[in-house]
Amino acid sequence: MIQMTKEQLASYNNAGSYKDLDKFIEPVLQHRKELYERYSRKTTPYEMMGGSMNKTIIAFEYYIVKMVKGYLSGKAPMYNIVSEEDTSDFSDKIDYIRRYNDDGATFTELMHDYLCTAAAYLYVYENEFNEIVYTRLDARQTVGIFDYSTPANLIGAARKWAQSDEKNNVIWSYEIITETERKQYIDGRGLADSETLSWNDVPCVAIEEPDGIAVFEPALTSIDAYEQIINNMRNMTQYNDEAKLLLINYVLPQDENDNKETQEKLYKSKVLAVNADGDIKWLLKQVDYNGLLDVVTQLHEQVTMLTGVPNMTDVAFSNADNASALGYKLYALDQYSADTDRVFRKGYLRLWEVITNRLNLKGSARSGAAVYDFRNIDIIMQRNIPTDKDKSIDRAARMKSSGLFSDETCINETHIEVDAKDEMARRDAEDSVMMEKVYDRPEIRQ
Repeated sequence: MIQMTKEQLASYNNAGSYKDLDKFIEPVLQHRKELYERYSRKTTPYEMMGGSMNKTIIAFEYYIVKMVKGYLSGKAPMYNIVSEEDTSDFSDKIDYIRRYNDDGATFTELMHDYLCTAAAYLYVYENEFNEIVYTRLDARQTVGIFDYSTPANLIGAARKWAQSDEKNNVIWSYEIITETERKQYIDGRGLADSETLSWNDVPCVAIEEPDGIAVFEPALTSIDAYEQIINNMRNMTQYNDEAKLLLINYVLPQDENDNKETQEKLYKSKVLAVNADGDIKWLLKQVDYNGLLDVVTQLHEQVTMLTGVPNMTDVAFSNADNASALGYKLYALDQYSADTDRVFRKGYLRLWEVITNRLNLKGSARSGAAVYDFRNIDIIMQRNIPTDKDKSIDRAARMKSSGLFSDETCINETHIEVDAKDEMARRDAEDSVMMEKVYDRPEIRQ
């Protein structure tokens, strides 16, 4: 977290001082770039993973990110409006904005950045059609800037990225976003673009891991050790594939002065004759593969333990055929997810605070009243876990018959990929049609 006062940030936001922000943002961005390169095992986008065929790459980082991202963001967050007043209009606006922005895809992108670099960012704006848009900012180019209050409030965002000019030279661009303006600077040219903002807030959301630790970072030394052993085994096996033949008191062929011909005869000979005290054997390295494989297994378990990702090669996991057993295997991942949920819920609540304030500004301009309160939004994070749909449907049916749960909750409990509200509307429409058919019967009309 980068902290400074609003006055300090304003002092950097001009053509003469914008580069002075480098001392704050460059170490953070460099660390995130290194984390991302470790995840992808690439230094350039067009490089093969690992960049070298001379070393075996065990891409645990990639596997860990994919597994956790699928678990946490495979299903988009759900929203409920908790209020005693009629909130249908507010709920409709939220649904429309989410659909317009493909909220599920954006959530997945943010989760990917968060897991790889320990940070994720959103920028909120209105497009030319006056639609509210929220879009991801690359965490390798963006840092949030907070004040010193408790809790710390976001007072701006700074961005830095490389681009090419008309002569294909690399130049650096900087952007500073505050509550009142967005300014872009180009190195050596000064101010390149400026926009006045009227959101009455910084139109950005910063979702940062409190300790600045990527999901795979605690296991990096174990991953390195795992790879080292695998590469050692590969090198030793390669050495033995090319082992030398050791001849002791061997009777040389008649053409011993012609080394090339002698070697060819050695390779082609089916029988070699040695003296009584002679010997023939391969010069090999003795490798205890069983011992090394035991160490590799232990390191694999360390990696999964430190990251909370279940070991999919574990027989106990593959045999977890009920919810209780599966829950136990996912317990460590759930602990990581609990912290991540809180961070994202806080970030998304700020997103909807910014959007709600904008809706209120637009509404008050038309009617003179601000009618929406973002604090009524209840954000529910979901898990993407394997489920037995038959059991889920039976459980949902029992919940419905108990009378303790709403229809929406029961539909969501089935884990069928449908929108609960849309499904209830379709059901009500079908019921209405059926009732009309019943009342149209002659015996009923009489």
